[in-house]
Amino acid sequence: MHYDFDPALDAPATRKERWVWMVFLGILFFLLYGAANQYAHLTAPHPSWFMAWEQQIPFIPWFIVPYMSSDILFCIAFLLPQTRGELRLLAARVTLIILISVAIFMLLPLQFAFQKPDTSTFSGLFGLLQADLPYNQLPSLHISFAIVLWASMRKQLRSVVVKYAVAIWFWLIAVSTLVVYQHHFVDIPGGVAMGLLAVYSVRPQRPQWLMSGFMTPRHLKMAGYFLLGAVLCLLLAFQFPSLVWVLLWPMVSLLAVSFVYAFGLNHVLAGNNAQASVWQWLLFAPYFIGTYLSWHYYRRKLPLMIHVQDAIYVGRHPTGNECAALRSQGIGYVLNLAPEHQINQGKLPQTRLAFLDMTIPAPELLQRAVDAMEAHKSQGMYVHCALGLSRSVLVISAWLLSQGYTLAQVNARVREIQPKSVQSPYMQIALECYDKYLKMNVGNIINA
Repeated sequence: MHYDFDPALDAPATRKERWVWMVFLGILFFLLYGAANQYAHLTAPHPSWFMAWEQQIPFIPWFIVPYMSSDILFCIAFLLPQTRGELRLLAARVTLIILISVAIFMLLPLQFAFQKPDTSTFSGLFGLLQADLPYNQLPSLHISFAIVLWASMRKQLRSVVVKYAVAIWFWLIAVSTLVVYQHHFVDIPGGVAMGLLAVYSVRPQRPQWLMSGFMTPRHLKMAGYFLLGAVLCLLLAFQFPSLVWVLLWPMVSLLAVSFVYAFGLNHVLAGNNAQASVWQWLLFAPYFIGTYLSWHYYRRKLPLMIHVQDAIYVGRHPTGNECAALRSQGIGYVLNLAPEHQINQGKLPQTRLAFLDMTIPAPELLQRAVDAMEAHKSQGMYVHCALGLSRSVLVISAWLLSQGYTLAQVNARVREIQPKSVQSPYMQIALECYDKYLKMNVGNIINA
C-alpha cells in the first residue's frame, strides 16, 4: 500500500493529527490541573486575593453557558483546518500556558472566597462545575486560553460574521469568570499576562528547538502512551498517599518523555552523540531503567545479529559480553540507534544517533545513519536498536534504498532477513518519505 504523507510544517495538518493533538493536550491539562487542584485541596485552607468592591459584582447564572463553553472552543480550535506548523504553534502555546500556570498554582495556591448563590436555574452545568475545586485561581486559564485560541482561530475563520461572533463569545467567557464566582479580579490580568507571554514568546519557527523538531501523528500517538503512564502514576499516588514521593519521579519522567515525543525533541532525551548528561539522567532515569528491564526480558527471545550483506549486520542491543561475539564475526564498528539505553553500554567503537522508538524518523536523520554506515562499513558494521525490529530495520532499509533498491525490493529483502520486524504503516511511510528525500537531494548526497 502507498501512503502519501507530507511531513513539512507548511503542509495541511491531517484530520488524525488535529484530533490527536486535541486529545493529548486535553489529557495533559486534566493531569496537571487536576494534580494542582488536588494538592491545594489537601493543603487547604489558602489565602484569597480580592478587593472589597468585588463583593458588589452580581452573580449572573446564565453566564455559566459561555464559561463552560471554553472546553468546546478549545476542541474547535484544534479541529479547524490548518497547516501542521500552525497546529504545532497552537499546541506549543497551550503547553506553555499549562506548564507555567500549574507551577504557579503549586507554588502559590489561592482560594476563591465567595459562596455561590442559588444555582438551580442551570443546575446541570453548575453540577459539572463542582468537580473543579475553588483553587487554581491565579492566573485564570479561561483568560489565557481565550487569548491563544483566538490568536489561532481568527486566522482560520473565513466568514467575517462568524469571526466577530467568536470574538464576542470570547469576551463573554472573560466576563463569566467573574460573574459566575469562579475567579477574583486579580486572576484576570494574570491570565492576560500568561496568554500574551505564550503568544509573543512562541512564534512560527521560534524557538527553533521547539517549533522545528521533526514529528508526525505517530509521535503524538506514542506521546499519548507515555502521558497515560504519567496519569496512572498520579492516580496511584492519590490512591496510596504514602507512595507519593516514590511515584512522583516516574510520573515526571514519563511526562518529560511524552513531551520529547510530542515535539520531536530527540536530543532532549540524550545529548551529543546520544549520551545522557547528568541532568538527563536525573530527569529520565525511571524511563532508562524501564527500557533496560524491557530489553533484558525480550533479548533472550531474539537473535543477536542477522546478516544483511557483505560485512553488514543488523540486530538488537548487545550485552557487554556479546560484544566479543560481534568482534569474532569481524565487526569493528557499531551504529547505535537506541538513545534510551544508557545503562547497558557497548564496548565497540560506535556512532550513536537519537532515534525515537516506534516513530517516523526525519529523512535527514536517516541520511545521517546511512552516511555513518557508508563511512564505516569496511570495518564490519553492526546496526542495532533496542530489539532489532524497527529502528535498525528502517536504517538498513534506507541504506538499501540509497544503494539503488526500489521500495518493493527493500520490503522483500527485509521480510527475508528479519521476518519478525515491525509491520506497521509508519514503517512504510518513513521509507516513502526517505525515498522522496533521496530523489530530491540525489546530487547533494552524491557530492557529499
